[in-house]
This record gives sequence, structure tokens and C-alpha cells, in this order.
Amino acid sequence: MNNEKKERVICQSAGTYVNALTRGKEYAIVVNDEVKQQIKIVGDNGRSRWFCKSLFLPAGSHVTTMVSWQYDDEIKDRSEKSLEHIEVTITFSDGEKRWCSLCTKNGLFDYIERNMEGCVFLIENKIVVQNFSDEVVDVALRSLDQQNQLVRSTKPL
Repeated sequence: MNNEKKERVICQSAGTYVNALTRGKEYAIVVNDEVKQQIKIVGDNGRSRWFCKSLFLPAGSHVTTMVSWQYDDEIKDRSEKSLEHIEVTITFSDGEKRWCSLCTKNGLFDYIERNMEGCVFLIENKIVVQNFSDEVVDVALRSLDQQNQLVRSTKPL
């Protein structure tokens, strides 16, 4: 019987492996290939496979993840055609609260048309969603969180 303690890592980004990895979850390393900078682990789907080491941090590292979110504005039109720009507050596992603005594709085009005056247009902390249904917004924010992009897409409150 092998009583050797396996090295463990924390997922910092699920990358393209959203069905196999969960950001912030700890995994045991089955095989570590230092030359190829890859590790073999058993993913959430129960399959053993190789992953790039850059997706992980050493065990004990802290990975802040989204806990919850809420709309800060009343939504009048939840459809894909909405021209609204809705602010949301996101709460993270370390207690930090951050905010961003959501809009639909139509809302983004309308905003650019009304405000484009020069040769450049910058929109910080703007996330474009298909519509303003709770389900779509939740999937969008959780997807960005799994890709380790939600913090950089938001601003501190």
C-alpha cells in the first residue's frame, strides 16, 4: 500500500477545461512532468488527464472567487434588444465587493454611436451579455470568474 502523500495544487483558472476544473478547488497531482511543465490530475469529471501547470497554484494558496452578485439598478427591458446599461455589485470570497456595468450587444452599439467623437473609444469594466435574465447574467459572471477574468473586469467599490 502506498502511503506517500501526494502533492496538491489549487486551480487558479479553469482555462478551456470548465467541465474538468473548478477555479479555487484543490486537486492531488498524480504525475508531475517538470520538463513539459504539465501535471496529471483527476478532474471534476472523474477523468485523469494532463494540464498545463500555469492553471494551478501551490496548495495553500488563496484564490478569491465570486460568491454572489446583485443588480444595483432597476431593469426595464431584460431582452436582447435592451439599450440599458445596468450596474451590478459582486461579492467575492474574501469579502471584497466590486462593481461593473452590463449591457447587451444592442446597448453597446447604441452607446458607441451616441458617444464616439474621436478616433478611440474605451469602455472599462463593461461586460456585454446576451440579455438581462438572471440566468444569463449568472452564467456570464461565473464564466468570467472561472477564467480568472472577473476581478480585472470589475472595479472596487
